[in-house]
Amino acid sequence: MNVVLLGATGKVGAPILAELLDRGHRVTAVVRDPSRLAVESARLRHRTGDVFDTAFLADAVAGADVVVCSVALRDPAQRGRTPVELLRGVAAVAADAGVRLVTLGGAGSLRTGDGVDLVDTPGFPEAAKPESLGFRAALHELLERAPAGLSWAMLSPPASIEVDGPRTGEYRGGDDTLIVDEDGASRISAADLAVALVDEVENPKHHRRRFTVGYLGHRGAARGSASR
Repeated sequence: MNVVLLGATGKVGAPILAELLDRGHRVTAVVRDPSRLAVESARLRHRTGDVFDTAFLADAVAGADVVVCSVALRDPAQRGRTPVELLRGVAAVAADAGVRLVTLGGAGSLRTGDGVDLVDTPGFPEAAKPESLGFRAALHELLERAPAGLSWAMLSPPASIEVDGPRTGEYRGGDDTLIVDEDGASRISAADLAVALVDEVENPKHHRRRFTVGYLGHRGAARGSASR
């Protein structure tokens, strides 16, 4: 397929890019700094621009089959911008182009075993709250106000993304409840998160709704992690 990938150089975006290329898809990576694209492939091209510029984005997605959004809004250049603003614009452009949208969301809006959103539980890291609350609001923006003709899915990751963890190709899927392993940890490697997202790109199973993934087995050693 022809896939437009937003945020292709991020900690999750880079594994998504690698997974898409490994499976033979043609990818247009939308980036602000093309020098950070470490991958070279005959099936990869890039467009340099701002994903909040809807005119630029509309031109970038023309002719695509799917647009994948993996933009985290963490760096200082994105300060003041919100996930709601991001996904409102991307959704409008995708709908106008007749392109399916598959986007990453946040773990904070997933329900715990007590029926409470993770971001509302005691002990949730204060530093991660603004981003988690923003992506929860973005989920509700899509659920309540996404363009009627848009096919979209949002993948909410587990609480911990192991940036340098291995690609096993295995994960468990769910809908709105946080997935935890046998040790009580909610986790997945960035590589396996990419596997799950590209599986949804290739075989859509979630129409206009959110889903999640995670590991069930015992916790292994993680070399690095990031909350989302």
